[in-house]
Amino acid sequence: MKKQFLFISFICATGALNAQLLPNGGFENWTNQALYEDPQYWSGMNALTMVGADPSAIKSTDAHNGTYALKLKTSVSDIGDDGEMDTIPAILMLGTIDVLEGTGTIGYPFNQRPDSLIGWYKLSSPGNVPFHLEFSSSKWDSGTSSPETIGVAMFEGQASSNYIRFSVPINYFDNAAPDSIQVFITNTTDESVVTNELYLDDLGFVYNTAGITENTAQIEIYPNPVTNLLTVRSDQPVQRISVKDIHGKQLFEIMGNTELYQVETSQFTSGVYFCELSFPNGSSRQLKFLKQ
Repeated sequence: MKKQFLFISFICATGALNAQLLPNGGFENWTNQALYEDPQYWSGMNALTMVGADPSAIKSTDAHNGTYALKLKTSVSDIGDDGEMDTIPAILMLGTIDVLEGTGTIGYPFNQRPDSLIGWYKLSSPGNVPFHLEFSSSKWDSGTSSPETIGVAMFEGQASSNYIRFSVPINYFDNAAPDSIQVFITNTTDESVVTNELYLDDLGFVYNTAGITENTAQIEIYPNPVTNLLTVRSDQPVQRISVKDIHGKQLFEIMGNTELYQVETSQFTSGVYFCELSFPNGSSRQLKFLKQ
């Protein structure tokens, strides 16, 4: 019978740092841990090689740029030599985590607000199982003693035999500056899909700050959560309203020059969505709502 190793939940505790680049996003720097290597600033399941597992995060010379890239592959090993096969999920996260001890910190100090997360990947997946990348930025809330999410981005990559570029917008919930970022990369955790091989390289951010105009409009969005009809009201005329899902895919758009809009949401599936408002002065605002 196969067993599957899963992550424990960790609490992220990081401080502020004026950082603008994704640390070791090109996976050029690796740290030798005796029996295995980890990409600097990143952690995964490689520590399980200490108890007999094969590494799942591997330094590869099959790079898009530079010398190395990340190869992420689910492995199956007999940990402990007990006759049972153990599935080691292909997971990597930004941070310093010891999966054997259950200690460490998820995330990296960061106080900027990039527009998009970009990178290059190729994926061998005979079963057409995609890989997933999740990004979030957060700020510690002393009132609740917990991190408050500032922005999120998600990407799902399909099979490709050659390196292809991806770009995914970061959706922000408010105007606050974060104090840390978190990145989670999952090739597959399915024990039946152990042939997937993901190569990832040149992760980074895009900043488009030129010409940004501050917007001070008072906006209401209701009901939230919504079932069938979302009302968006502003005290300033709005030229355009669009709705995107959490992956950045645009699902709705309407043009006009009015303070009141209504969006039909009955066709949306349940989940989190983002409503973006564009104003005549070139500024924009983005608000989150939940579809029941």
